Amino acid sequence: MTAADALATAYRHAPGRVIAKGPTPRLPPPAPATLVPLTDLAAGSRFGAALAHLLTDVATPQRWEPWNQYNDHRAYPSARSAFSVDVVLVADGGAWALDPVRRALVGGAPARLGTSVRLDLVRRRERFSTGYGEFADVLVELEVGHLIAALADRAGQLGLRARVDGDGLVVSSDRETGTPGPRPPVRSSGFGPRGVSADPRPLPASAFRAVAAALPRPANLRHRLAVHNVEGVPDGWYDGPRLIAEGPAMDQVRGTYGHAPNIVDVGSANLALVITGDPAAAVAAEGPDGYRGLLRAAGACAQRVCAATAEAGLFCRPVRSLHDEDLEALVRAPAGHTVLYLLVAGRPRATGFTYDLTPLEARP
Repeated sequence: MTAADALATAYRHAPGRVIAKGPTPRLPPPAPATLVPLTDLAAGSRFGAALAHLLTDVATPQRWEPWNQYNDHRAYPSARSAFSVDVVLVADGGAWALDPVRRALVGGAPARLGTSVRLDLVRRRERFSTGYGEFADVLVELEVGHLIAALADRAGQLGLRARVDGDGLVVSSDRETGTPGPRPPVRSSGFGPRGVSADPRPLPASAFRAVAAALPRPANLRHRLAVHNVEGVPDGWYDGPRLIAEGPAMDQVRGTYGHAPNIVDVGSANLALVITGDPAAAVAAEGPDGYRGLLRAAGACAQRVCAATAEAGLFCRPVRSLHDEDLEALVRAPAGHTVLYLLVAGRPRATGFTYDLTPLEARP
């Protein structure tokens, strides 16, 4: 792909893109293969145990919501729970894909791990409906960013070192103990009988401050935060914790959302983060992969915000069904910038009964 091809792709993903209804993908069942439980990695070393915890905590189902049509739920969000990125463990001269549902490696396991392994991230665009067309590539790249950030952050909590390397991470031994790490906060989908909507009670200001403080500041991305119904905090547009323009920002965001309120009631949300970036500048700086890298950076930024909202007891719903040009005008995006992502957050109305799928050893 040339730089011109990358820019043409970015512009096709912008206003005017066509997304149609399409059949739900019917993927073939996996071929019969030997499955090696992740727990077997723990037998050899503390590094193996920490690696098993890392893969389990991030890349396997954590809970099941009986009332939600889109399951399962992991440490990061995925559009329609498609989970369009697979994790492959590369070590000892071999490669083994992770079966997330069975928490096992497919086809065997490395005879020895040493002190460093690679986690390759493999894109599976075919898990999205064909109606998405090439816009599915946007959703996949955003998910790659989410997964990279989730793995890197959790690795640090487990005493491992993680370094982003191309389309994957290199995970190395450092100060791991092999014991389970601190239990991460439970993410909420915000889903209820009438779609995704926020509790109408005012949100404590502490939640707003926590999210504003957690916003990463990569040089190639720009953030604007819409605030609504937060105790002691004026409604309006913010740059992190700083008020830029007072007013009904969330109502303005609601007008740019592409679905009815019974899908996601954007107007009820307390916080909405708009992430924009300049594809042309990214391609000029990074070459043909610059645009995809921009999407991955937006996904990684969003993952840190999702983690902060979960810690504050909020749901955080990423959305991409937008009238991009209207939202870009609202946030006064610089010339050349396009909307990359919108995150909608608020206190969930109710959680209902949730099946906890985390390993028994990880529970307090």
